[in-house]
Amino acid sequence: MNHTTQKRSLLAAGDISGLIGLNHGIYGDMQMMARGYSGRADVLRTADGRDLRELFAELEQVASISNESQQRFVDLFTFPVTSAVTSVLQTLGAGPTFEDASEYGVPTSNRAQHSTLNMGVPFKWFDVAWRSTWQYLADATESEIAANAAAIVAADRDNVFGKVMGTVFRNTNRSVTDKKSGQVFDVLAFANGDGWVPPAYEGNTFPGTHTHYRTSGAATVNSADLDEIVTDFKSHGYAKENGSQIVIFVNAVEGDVINGFRVATGAKADFIPSQGQSFFATDGDLIGQQASATFAGFPVKGSYDEAIVIESTRIPAGYVTALASGGSLASSNPIMFRQHRSPTLRGLRIVGGNKDDYPLQDSYWVRGFGTGVRHRLAGMVMQISASGSYTAPTLYTT
Repeated sequence: MNHTTQKRSLLAAGDISGLIGLNHGIYGDMQMMARGYSGRADVLRTADGRDLRELFAELEQVASISNESQQRFVDLFTFPVTSAVTSVLQTLGAGPTFEDASEYGVPTSNRAQHSTLNMGVPFKWFDVAWRSTWQYLADATESEIAANAAAIVAADRDNVFGKVMGTVFRNTNRSVTDKKSGQVFDVLAFANGDGWVPPAYEGNTFPGTHTHYRTSGAATVNSADLDEIVTDFKSHGYAKENGSQIVIFVNAVEGDVINGFRVATGAKADFIPSQGQSFFATDGDLIGQQASATFAGFPVKGSYDEAIVIESTRIPAGYVTALASGGSLASSNPIMFRQHRSPTLRGLRIVGGNKDDYPLQDSYWVRGFGTGVRHRLAGMVMQISASGSYTAPTLYTT
């Protein structure tokens, strides 16, 4: 296993202490000297002898590796932007049509039907203070400092995922004022019946009441709910034929039910466990390939029709969430992920305190970003409810 793979594995397991130890083993004093650190014996150290300046440098690497790991999820469902408003084409394209040629005339002018919207996305800074005085650092051990760092890295992951999902689950439009320009712009939700008429696709037309926030009409998820989601995405062009992967996120409550969907019992398609599942049996021959074990850093439970199903505790019970991924950083991805214009101010960063000799003292961690819907038809949420209208879950109410 090479060093890069080892680092990713340690980070995925939350073993920040192990990651720091690996960095130290790889670089040792060379890393310290490369950053201009002296080798004096009287520098401030942890209770178990680690140079705090060297430890700060290694925590910077932890932040860098965490950003790389986080991007696996972000890249597959978002498109990067740095501005408050972006004009986005809301269709994969309803192209021109041929007509019968005339010997005496010229063809009627025809062009692709475009539906462009100005899609807004906010931006905010999020931070957490290290709050470590030199007295604390002198008494702390490396493992205690690493534990704090691990908690912060995990909190950053939760924050990014939470803000993305907050955008997904929110079914209302809002207006936001950009702090720098003072401009007020609209941050639109997925199609929510607000009067916007989705563009036609391959003969499919839609009313201004078309919504991607729905209720199932039953207290338990059934195969028809997944059929409805997949069919709707296909009707807009978000399907494999155009390079989109439909990804359905569910809680274990719904996942356990979906696990039993079979054609033999009335479903449109069989649920097939992914390659990552330890064991499964079928009633007949398995035709085609199983879904990969992971997608966007998440373990894949299996597939249904052309959708893959991911089970996560981060999805509230009683909701089925679907997103169409066009691939890494694809312009057709459903969500915009806004970061700072300056590349040096992007991602999770650890900022040193005001003492150059001891940057870990009074240091803090910071990330600036914002999320907003990019394609109003590339995401859908279905609330599993016997009656009533859609209500966003409290966990992701923003």
